[in-house]
Amino acid sequence: MARCFVCGKATKFGKSVTFSAEQNSRTFKPNLQRVRVKMPDGSVRRVYVCTKCLKAGKVVKVATAD
Repeated sequence: MARCFVCGKATKFGKSVTFSAEQNSRTFKPNLQRVRVKMPDGSVRRVYVCTKCLKAGKVVKVATAD
């Protein structure tokens, strides 16, 4: 299962409850994006990061070499 590299957010499991109180299993998945990130030691890695961490600026993205 994919997990956010920064905050560790991963898939959670729960129930969807209908108006008549029937319960069905469902999953709550974080919005993970695979991005090239500059690591603290200067190297570049592709990691999964959730969009909340990307928006908060918790990682430094690296431009592609095209």
